[in-house]
Amino acid sequence: MEALGAAGFAVAAYRRIRSLEDAAGFESLPAVLKPSIGGGGSANLYLVQDRDELIACARQLLAIYPEFIAQEYIGRPEDEYTVGVLVGMDGDVLNSIAIRRFILPALSNRIKIRNRTARDDLGPLLAVSSGISQGHIGRFPEVTAPCEEIARALGARGPFNIQCRLVGGRVHVFEINPRFSGTTSLRAMVGCNEPDTLVRAHVLRHEIEPHFAYREGVVTRSLAETLIDRADIPTATELACGLLAT
Repeated sequence: MEALGAAGFAVAAYRRIRSLEDAAGFESLPAVLKPSIGGGGSANLYLVQDRDELIACARQLLAIYPEFIAQEYIGRPEDEYTVGVLVGMDGDVLNSIAIRRFILPALSNRIKIRNRTARDDLGPLLAVSSGISQGHIGRFPEVTAPCEEIARALGARGPFNIQCRLVGGRVHVFEINPRFSGTTSLRAMVGCNEPDTLVRAHVLRHEIEPHFAYREGVVTRSLAETLIDRADIPTATELACGLLAT
């Protein structure tokens, strides 16, 4: 967040929290509290709307982690994007692609609560994504172009995933994952296959056309039910023996 702000990019208010005193001094509510080290999968993440919730959740997080980050909650759920910027080993951007997330369906949100603040600009519901992304997938130049600038400014190489919201016409980043993200397979479905592109560019030495074309559309995800016949369910003894053999 410090590097983004120093480079002139829009960032929501944030603070590194190492004590309850640090938490009490954070004024930008509502806010998202999350681990800045050792997290993953949005584990131990909280969305707080008032001072009492802030202190209670800060106490819980500090019992688990030596520090965490508080970030101002900004924008509406429909303003959220997950963006993939693919950068070659020479620093040139090969392509970028974004998903405008549907995060209000149950599968795609970790937290969804009524907005109890006086902030009407945030909408009636506050929500945090579960990380199971679905939504409109495409170029979205108003989002991908600034994200490409961010990737260049931070010296990215390879796959670069940016989580952001578009607020007031500006991209506000709230998380960056410098790796292949959980939406890699969704991007490949529309013809933006990032692992394949890197292999072709840097192993096979193929010429890659910058910003090559890909399809656009809507990607949805769902749960699938599977029935296992009772006769095919192993007994506890068989299962234990199988595990021991493995």
